Amino acid sequence: MGSTRRLAGFGIVSVLVLAMAACSDDAEPTSPSTTAASASSTAPATPSGSASSSASGPATSSTTTDPDEEPLTGFDLDEKDGGGFPDLGDDIGPGEGVRVGRHEGYDRVVFDFTGTGTPTYRVRYVDTPVADGSGDTVSVDGDAYLEVLVTTVSIPGAGQERPADSSAADLEGTVVAEANAIFGGFEGYGQTFIGVRDTQRPFRVSVESAPTRLVVDIAR
Repeated sequence: MGSTRRLAGFGIVSVLVLAMAACSDDAEPTSPSTTAASASSTAPATPSGSASSSASGPATSSTTTDPDEEPLTGFDLDEKDGGGFPDLGDDIGPGEGVRVGRHEGYDRVVFDFTGTGTPTYRVRYVDTPVADGSGDTVSVDGDAYLEVLVTTVSIPGAGQERPADSSAADLEGTVVAEANAIFGGFEGYGQTFIGVRDTQRPFRVSVESAPTRLVVDIAR
């Protein structure tokens, strides 16, 4: 009888042990599922960060580029010539005057001529303004000097008055310290100088027709 009770007790203990083992075996898979849930909850963090980075890229470029602002092109310090210079070009007349005006980012000097031909030209910075023919030093206001040579300039007629040079009022607020008209020339070459304030500044040159004009733009 006692032996039967011990067997029965042993059986009960065995059942309890097996039940606990079964519970322990059932608990093992919960750890990976918990990890997966944790990973799934943190996974969106990476795409969210990437979206934030890509959004910041265009913001930077938009602050450095203004689509409505026209960039200055063709400006530098190099000598510029055109139309086959130093060969003589078409007759452009003796010269009619000079105008100075302000534009966005640069100041413009325009030399007007009465003829209809296309001029050849050379525009460059020189250390000292020197007159063609005589070799004399020319007094020019400013700290840097652009020499302007244009062909083919004809000899003024008898009694023809020299056109006016730019006045102080014309030059006020510009980087141009002096700009004088071209009136006649030496052996077909008309010469003048543009005095530039402070230092040599990048410039560009173009030719316009109807009426004939030589245009020098100087960057501010």
